[in-house]
Amino acid sequence: WKTLFNSRDKWKSKFATIDGYKTHYIEAGKENKKCLLLVHGGACEVGMGNYRWYANIVPLSETFHVFAIDELGHGYTDSPRDLHDLSHIGVRANHVLKFIETLDLGPLVIAGQSQGGWIVTYIALKRPDLVEKLILIDSGSTAGRTAEIANIGSIEVDGEKIDGNTVDMPYYKDLFEPGTMMPKEGLTTTRDGVRKYVGSFFYNKSMVTEEFLDNLMELSEKWHQLYTDYRGKEYWGKTSVAEQRKQLQIDGVHIREHVHKILIPTLVIWGKNSNKGLDLGYMLYKLFPNAQFHIFDQANHFLWLDQWKDFNTLVTWFGSKQ
Repeated sequence: WKTLFNSRDKWKSKFATIDGYKTHYIEAGKENKKCLLLVHGGACEVGMGNYRWYANIVPLSETFHVFAIDELGHGYTDSPRDLHDLSHIGVRANHVLKFIETLDLGPLVIAGQSQGGWIVTYIALKRPDLVEKLILIDSGSTAGRTAEIANIGSIEVDGEKIDGNTVDMPYYKDLFEPGTMMPKEGLTTTRDGVRKYVGSFFYNKSMVTEEFLDNLMELSEKWHQLYTDYRGKEYWGKTSVAEQRKQLQIDGVHIREHVHKILIPTLVIWGKNSNKGLDLGYMLYKLFPNAQFHIFDQANHFLWLDQWKDFNTLVTWFGSKQ
């Protein structure tokens, strides 16, 4: 199988100036092919960026002209000018939109995982002319939590009932300090800690390879202190999880309340074993007027790596079909 780590001749690491920011991206495939942009989710407070697509970029480049961006505050891209905007999803979304405009990539196929799913949904709403097809990958940020959805009592996640009045998820207690989304001590600074933290989003733990960990540890050295300073105890001392999730709103309501406006072909992909919960993914899918829903078995939140071969096949089929 061809990955970023064993097929270095198949892709290029590039930089572009986007809205004044030095922006890193990976490019693979021929220019005459249809463009596919991969948009990653959160940094896991280690700055994890586009290398998380390590098993997807090269295979997908056989069909598409693939771009995988490092968002602001992630990977090898600059931090936001206002460091209080570090990790802010709306700031990151507008940067990705500027990336598409600056490189003149649209209309294109755009795929986003987790928070990246929110970002690509935002772009499809704001600039539908730039998006030919939309792919959402286990995006709890786009689906919402029970507390953000009217008339829902509870759902089941990881065998636990989640009350409709909470935004917490069962896995929070293993990874985060109580009442926050701040990783517990050691989970972002030691190799074993990062392996445990990132591995909690995998069904197949072996996909957290040593090469991938090498990249994560390099990024941790670059980003950990900044995330500690601006997304650490002081931040969470002033912000609740519910308050922080207001970033996911557009015009005062959660983004899920807007997705009925998206008419382009949409593919919603979810992991059957997702620690974000499967039910919310199905509820999200039903809100799109022109969508398909695919569930991967033996797949957690990082399903594109858990089931990388089938994921690449599915995205190739959906993105290229007429």
